[in-house]
Amino acid sequence: MGKFHSRQFPGESETYRQARDELMEAEPKLRRQIEDVAALRRRLPKGGKIKEDYIFEEGAADFSDRTTVKQTRFSELFYPGKNSLVVYSFM
Repeated sequence: MGKFHSRQFPGESETYRQARDELMEAEPKLRRQIEDVAALRRRLPKGGKIKEDYIFEEGAADFSDRTTVKQTRFSELFYPGKNSLVVYSFM
């Protein structure tokens, strides 16, 4: 039987068990590495000041109205108590 548990799945081969044990050993290592990288990210120093107050333009979500464009300055994305920004972009 595998080293992680003694229960055998129906029709389980020795090859499957070995591969599953390898996966079960790798997954906790991956989780630890993800946490280590997250800790490094949290320790990053603050970035530099931006050179200008960039303006972002936003149109209709479905691109149906190309005449109405909302403009937002970078500085408007932050205010006291709000010091994080998440950006989601796709093309």
